Amino acid sequence: MSEAAASEPVRVDPRYYADGATWEQDIARRNRNSRALAWIVAAVMTVVAVVALGVIALLVPLKTYEPYMVVVDKATGFVEVKRPMAEGALTQDEAVTTFNVVRYVKARETYDPRALKDNFDLTQLLSTGDAARELTEIYSPANPNNPVKVFGSNAEVAVNIKSVTFPNNRTALVRFSTEEKTATNVVTRNWVSLVRFRYTAAPMRNQWRFDNPLGFQVLEYRRDQETAPSPGSVGTTP
Repeated sequence: MSEAAASEPVRVDPRYYADGATWEQDIARRNRNSRALAWIVAAVMTVVAVVALGVIALLVPLKTYEPYMVVVDKATGFVEVKRPMAEGALTQDEAVTTFNVVRYVKARETYDPRALKDNFDLTQLLSTGDAARELTEIYSPANPNNPVKVFGSNAEVAVNIKSVTFPNNRTALVRFSTEEKTATNVVTRNWVSLVRFRYTAAPMRNQWRFDNPLGFQVLEYRRDQETAPSPGSVGTTP
């Protein structure tokens, strides 16, 4: 009986093979999912790296080094940074305003008997408020410091603009010097003026609009002396 029992084949439960096949399928599916996830992560990281490189490439041109020239005034010690004019509409507006401010200061501070009326009329046209009132008082016949009484017909005052800066969009700080010239002497004075201004669209006569097309108006004008006057003689450099 023992030999007959040994010769009989061993029966294996069919569920054993089914479980084995299911296990292999699970392993294969996990491997496929793992590889797919790895490829997705790699693709995402590649995209992120490419985008980062692109952003860096775009930002590199923005990092520029622009040289500046620093100028020191020998008379006053004032340090000024010279900068180039940038492109764009803002620079155009600033250039026009600088022109108007310089024109105003030159017209107001220059004394030339031959152009006295023209300078006064232009300054009066560009002045309003306190600036206009003070201008009228300066040239009043009752004012003992009236430039006409001080300088007469044989002297001149020339203006040299050194710099114009804008603390804000309605204020200009102007540094300039004047040369008071007579037949025998030249006196140089250094000044700084605070100019408060605006642009107005109020109606005005065409004749005025020709000289002031943008409606530039100075509201307040204050002048302070920077250094003591530097006397000299005609024919020499003060």
